[in-house]
Amino acid sequence: MKRILLTLAVTGVFWGQPAATQFEAASVKSSADTTPGPARGFGRWSGGPGTTSPGQFTAVGISLKNILLRDAYQLQDFQYQALPWMDNEIYDIVAKVPPGITTEQFHVMLQNLLIERFKIESHHEPRSRTSGELVVAKGGSKLTPSKFDPNAPMEAGTPHLMRDPDGIPSLPADSGPRPLMIVPVTTRPEIAMVTNRSTIANLVRLLSGNLHLPIVDKTGLQGEFAFTLHFKPEGMASRTADSAAAELGPPNVYDALQGQLGLKLETHKENIDVLVIDKAEKAPIEN
Repeated sequence: MKRILLTLAVTGVFWGQPAATQFEAASVKSSADTTPGPARGFGRWSGGPGTTSPGQFTAVGISLKNILLRDAYQLQDFQYQALPWMDNEIYDIVAKVPPGITTEQFHVMLQNLLIERFKIESHHEPRSRTSGELVVAKGGSKLTPSKFDPNAPMEAGTPHLMRDPDGIPSLPADSGPRPLMIVPVTTRPEIAMVTNRSTIANLVRLLSGNLHLPIVDKTGLQGEFAFTLHFKPEGMASRTADSAAAELGPPNVYDALQGQLGLKLETHKENIDVLVIDKAEKAPIEN
């Protein structure tokens, strides 16, 4: 297989992104953030396009892997191979955003800032792995259309959740519009995806991230829906509905999709494009 080494350049075009753009000013430096445990590296960020502070983006205590791959390129973890230290080294970033910048332009600015300051080099290559297609199951969809105006703003803050006797959560009927969220089931080893206003695309995105599996929406279902999907997370990426149908206890994700939402996740092998980070400096150019 022929491999092409790409040096990510500030003025380059990468993975079909539009022409490069720059922040008006930016500071990138190692962080003194002391967040412990699993939350370390996820960072706290604010501002930028679509927020109440569009002119300044701030991220504190964020790992290079998260800010580069999760936020700048918006890749799932099966779409990249990062350097081991990129999970552990954390940084603070403050950037002045020009007026009128779109979200897409902002992502390009963030990509180019990180490429420049960390001297990142990479290549991308095809790799064979299991992929999924989400389709409507035999018998049809069981999804309920959302009652909310698609243009209405989402409710802020932590929602109040109802729980059934098994600890499975749902949103009250009088709740405002809530995006798709993941919450634990309180009485057994399950997680639940809960919403009263979500597209299938959002469901696919969350499933893909939690299953570590590329998934394509083939349902043809349009609009927004209200639903709760609950399943056991253990080993779910390697399970099939047929192999687990006879097991007792919480359902795996394949059985849950079919039984609760009338959807089916079909898997197959295919080549996907994977971004491989070859080089990056731990100490960024700060200003």
